[in-house]
Amino acid sequence: MSRIANFCPNCGIALEHHPYHGRTRPICPSCDFVVYHDPKVAVIAVVLHEDKVLLVERANDPGKGKWACPAGFVEYDEPPAYAAVRETQEETGLLVQSDELLAVYPRKDHGIANIVICYRCSVIGGTLQAGDDAAQAQWFTRDNFPELVFYPSITLVGIKWRNGKL
Repeated sequence: MSRIANFCPNCGIALEHHPYHGRTRPICPSCDFVVYHDPKVAVIAVVLHEDKVLLVERANDPGKGKWACPAGFVEYDEPPAYAAVRETQEETGLLVQSDELLAVYPRKDHGIANIVICYRCSVIGGTLQAGDDAAQAQWFTRDNFPELVFYPSITLVGIKWRNGKL
């Protein structure tokens, strides 16, 4: 994904591209404001309960119709663990607590997150019901498993959890 900045957020003047701090960056010729394209950070929640894992079927692309762990973007003013709790409740109706940081992944082949932070979570309330951008929310056993999308879900759940290593 390319990030674009055409105008200065301070004064509105058209930006120019110049070398700065080791790469070409958008810089305002009027006020010298430098645009730094910050990374997109996402979280996923690996929710485990009674030897089952909670997955959501994606209602939108990328990955529409495939399954993944509840996930979403971290807001600028929230801790990543809280984002995992919030996204899980929005997508599944379940209230969870973040129990453990599992892994941090860099961007791989698709999606727009540059960094994905993964947490193990446990259910503390709520009622299972798909919401937000999830078409379905469902518990799966190791023997009853759908096709997954996004490599953090594939790695953590599709490989590690299914093989008893999570």
